[in-house]
Amino acid sequence: MATYDIDTTAQLCGIHPITLRTWQRHGLLKPHRPPQGQRFYSDDDLSRIHVILDWVNRGVPLTQIRSRIQGDTAACPNGWREIQAEILTLLDACDANKLRRLVWRCGREYPSANLVNDVLRPLRRFLASSKHPLMKQQLGLLDTTIIEYTAFILTTSRKKGLASVLLLAMHIRDPLEIWLEAMSLAGEGLGVEVISAPVAEPDLSRFKMEHYVIWSDKPLSERQQALFQGWEAKGLPVMLVGNVTQLPAAAVKPRQTMPDSTLIEKLIYNGV
Repeated sequence: MATYDIDTTAQLCGIHPITLRTWQRHGLLKPHRPPQGQRFYSDDDLSRIHVILDWVNRGVPLTQIRSRIQGDTAACPNGWREIQAEILTLLDACDANKLRRLVWRCGREYPSANLVNDVLRPLRRFLASSKHPLMKQQLGLLDTTIIEYTAFILTTSRKKGLASVLLLAMHIRDPLEIWLEAMSLAGEGLGVEVISAPVAEPDLSRFKMEHYVIWSDKPLSERQQALFQGWEAKGLPVMLVGNVTQLPAAAVKPRQTMPDSTLIEKLIYNGV
């Protein structure tokens, strides 16, 4: 039977190795560990990981997934709403330290894509919907925490020699989105470099990366489309993401339309 080390397993499943270790501590996984201490995962383990991911995607709290796998069908609260409520409580108390620890803990326990799409993005939309100064302040505190955590996991990922990705925006309405996207990519097993400020006409030739992810929230101009097509003609592995509406058909790969696949899978699918 084939076995995989923790980094390979994490990449195959689109999650961070830290998450696999956390799930093991919760009793959800039991990888084989020879005397040297390295973890090895079988095909059965990979199947179990996907079962866990299915429960996670349904919003089942991590502490209740083991009983779900064992057949417990009792109703349980939505785990994402519980985390959001906990974050809101800490924001209301202006407790930056506990907020930071909570986000760090969630980053260990859950795939980055779930933390971003099921917790942080909806919570930010809620806070941004109000004109009340206090909620604006809370949004600012949450955004600072998000940037701090994302910077931490980006630094950690780069030390592992993972596939390199340059992430930048040609146009972005909400600058914090670039950090949320970076968090998701790093959680999928990629070493991400971020240019946080929008660059209308970037020069990708200056960067030697394995992949390039370009964000845009509005249609590309004629000059930008020509630039993008020039990158493709040169064989650069480039992908366009964001809330785009009028772009070259082959380039458009909105991440929100394919929630069950990782960026790595998408790049392979597109022959990159």
